[in-house]
Amino acid sequence: MSEDRPVVAPEPRRNADGTVTVTTTDAGDVVVACPPWCVAGHGYRHAPAKAEITHTSEPVWALADTPEHGPTSLAEAGLVQWPYSDRPQVFLSIETDDGHIEVGPTGAHRDAPVPR
Repeated sequence: MSEDRPVVAPEPRRNADGTVTVTTTDAGDVVVACPPWCVAGHGYRHAPAKAEITHTSEPVWALADTPEHGPTSLAEAGLVQWPYSDRPQVFLSIETDDGHIEVGPTGAHRDAPVPR
């Protein structure tokens, strides 16, 4: 086997009940029930630790209606959750020019207030 060949984690198994089984480095096989918004295939390049299992939603563009240019895209946003980590709540993930940030409910309300 070539030394430069990438390591690929085992493909997750789709179970009859709709769950997915992910092989992890620290907890063996973990059965994952996805929330309805999760579009992640749960395939990983390297086998994850249990706490690294991630639910992600389909990203959408956050828009702002500007007087000068009309609707303008600002950033790509979506939901993300690490259900087995020490932060199991759902976060709003926002892509920025510098990478991405995750904000909880308070930050999401502050950063993206609902129009009144």
